[in-house]
Amino acid sequence: MGTHDHTAPWLDVYTLPSCPQCEQTLRYLEALGARCRVRPLSDHPDARALAAEHHVANAPVVVAMTPVGLVADVWGGYRPDLIRAHLAEFAPSVWDEEAAS
Repeated sequence: MGTHDHTAPWLDVYTLPSCPQCEQTLRYLEALGARCRVRPLSDHPDARALAAEHHVANAPVVVAMTPVGLVADVWGGYRPDLIRAHLAEFAPSVWDEEAAS
């Protein structure tokens, strides 16, 4: 799902079965063309521990990653505002593209 641009940020989305907020989050990411990895929360104890560390209690657990693979933020639930903020923070600036030309 999403692009394979290795200079772009991505999101790891840990989901639960039959979770409406998980489904909304994935639809939103797909509509944006955002780079993401979808994984079952039950299969990833490290993600559950990270969620607990960040006081996240609802699914999906979203781990926002920088282009170089560092954790930038962690949240739970359907949060289009946080998704857009994360992508905007790490997206290349129009000014950077013009300066390179």
